[in-house]
Amino acid sequence: MAEAQPRPPSILLLFAMIYAGQLATTIYLPGLPEIARDLDTTASSAQTLVAAYLAAFAFAQLVMGPLSDRFGRRPVILGGLGLFTTASVLCVLVPDIGALVIARFAQATGACATIVVSRAIIRDTSEGVAAAQAMAWFAIALAVGPASAPFVGGFLTAWFGWQSTFLATALVGAGVLIVVVFRLEETLPPAARRPPRPSQLLVTYLRLAGNPIFLGYSMVVAFASGAIQAYVTAIPVVFLILMDVSPQALGVYIMIMPMIFMVGTYVSRRLSVTMPIDRIVLIGVACSATGGLLQLIVGLWGVTTPYPVLAMIAISNFGTGLVLANCYAQALSTVAPSIAGQASALSGFLHMGWGSIVAFAVAKMTHTSTLQLAIGQMTTTWLAAATAIFLIFVVKRRWET
Repeated sequence: MAEAQPRPPSILLLFAMIYAGQLATTIYLPGLPEIARDLDTTASSAQTLVAAYLAAFAFAQLVMGPLSDRFGRRPVILGGLGLFTTASVLCVLVPDIGALVIARFAQATGACATIVVSRAIIRDTSEGVAAAQAMAWFAIALAVGPASAPFVGGFLTAWFGWQSTFLATALVGAGVLIVVVFRLEETLPPAARRPPRPSQLLVTYLRLAGNPIFLGYSMVVAFASGAIQAYVTAIPVVFLILMDVSPQALGVYIMIMPMIFMVGTYVSRRLSVTMPIDRIVLIGVACSATGGLLQLIVGLWGVTTPYPVLAMIAISNFGTGLVLANCYAQALSTVAPSIAGQASALSGFLHMGWGSIVAFAVAKMTHTSTLQLAIGQMTTTWLAAATAIFLIFVVKRRWET
């Protein structure tokens, strides 16, 4: 008798798993100057915490994806949440910036399990338009954590100090872990699991990298998402130090951007019912590139208030909302379910890996105005537009003929 189709988990459960990991990405940003002061380091060194988290997140996905293909989705998510919660507690106890970077690496390693395995769960249980719509909800969940985190983090920092932001992530991680223990069912049957032999992993990753459609859509996601990484890396210095914005106000300004992303994702989900997915992607990268160009103009103009900066990143972030879910769904639709975990891992590695490069480059700039942010935003959004155009009008047409 054929094995029954795995039943998809509830949207609320997926949301909770993703939210926990994403919360840690930005909750501490309002306390970045205090972290630099208390740990006796520079603002630039403290800014690299963003890049460190993204880099660890990227590389860990290459392990978490294959592990979920071998042992199933549920054990990997449980282990990841346990590591995330433990590392969050360690972030509270660190004596110096080096120890905090190491704890953030561990925190990101645990958090990435929820993201990469959730994408694989969607691939296990849906396909086509249903997968694109499920990915849209996934993308909204990706945005809610970073949207709410800095707002909460601003008040926690002002009231209790920066350590309280990491304690909050530990409490959320522990709560989600308890819910997952009792509510998450396995979606990858034992018969479909594959042992992650290193040589086989390498061959699979090389085969995926040689799939131009998978690689193209994955890089569009990476480039388009780079704009928000440039933003969250730059604005603690630009807004808090150069523009004298309060930590609470910074939390609101960071919160706005993921909300814009959520609007774009919701619009994308509605459009996917009646409009070809590639057309939505092209509209999205056009928005992203437009925001990058306008941010450069604003930077050259020399603005001294946050509002023009916010408006231009909002345009790019709306475009990213149109792009992300559709490109992930298109990329994963080109692979077999048995390697969906590895495909999700490689796609996520490219996404977060590029984000860490952008974040590190922006952190190492000397921020004298908004121009440094603008350079990062324009570079990555125009790469997204160029990649999408080449993929859709050249690569796919050759591949399909």
